[in-house]
Amino acid sequence: MSINSYLEETASNLIIKGNEKESINVSLNTFIDRMRDYFSNNESVNLKEIKVFGSYQRDTNLPQSVDYGTDVDIMLVMDNDGATPQTYLDRARRGIEAKYSTSQIRQSSPTVVLQMLHIKFEITPAIMDGGLYRIKNNRNEWIYTFCATDFSNLITANRNNHYMIKPLLRLLKYWNVSKNCKAFSSYELEKIIVNYYQSSQYQGYDLKKYLLTGMNELYKLSTYNYQKERLDKAIYNIQEAIKDEEKYPSCAMSEIKEVIGEL
Repeated sequence: MSINSYLEETASNLIIKGNEKESINVSLNTFIDRMRDYFSNNESVNLKEIKVFGSYQRDTNLPQSVDYGTDVDIMLVMDNDGATPQTYLDRARRGIEAKYSTSQIRQSSPTVVLQMLHIKFEITPAIMDGGLYRIKNNRNEWIYTFCATDFSNLITANRNNHYMIKPLLRLLKYWNVSKNCKAFSSYELEKIIVNYYQSSQYQGYDLKKYLLTGMNELYKLSTYNYQKERLDKAIYNIQEAIKDEEKYPSCAMSEIKEVIGEL
């Protein structure tokens, strides 16, 4: 097996699919029905929209078997009646507690976290302002969120690079979880990579080259020496694997697995 075949297979196995995907979608549909029922009968404010956003919408988050912290981000978009962001969060929390009385629920400002056996939902209240979504921040203020831009930027970057960016993001996130102790924010990691490739840094269909370039881009997130040392090690192993692949394929495979381990 070539390095690229191994990376492509691993990236494919990092997609949430099959029974796990079906179970999450069933839970999402149930959540939507329950929130609509609660708000229509118990709150004075109108629930305009329930929107899934974040990495689950972009199809770049990891299966729970790889990253137990994986979640689905959900916005409860309500009419703007002038109430404070905390009041909106309280409304969301009341609805979730009413409809999920036996589940683990906690407020993790600025969201309410609903933990189920197979997935975690992070729910944030939102309002619309000039066609854009605004969500609560940690200071109890409304801030704009550009989830639609994040989504379209990824689509552009992925299309401009022969659909290699989503597999690359899954591999980098897997490395961040398995080798970097999640030292980098998953969202910031994705943003760095998408921004770099949005203008098309075409590297053909060579996923190992994308992986090497992506690792180098992650230096932009490095704050501490231990983060840089982990990146140094990963980059060295990828470079050695690329160098050794033709003459010493077994060595090359061992080197790449030091970075992207077997699932």
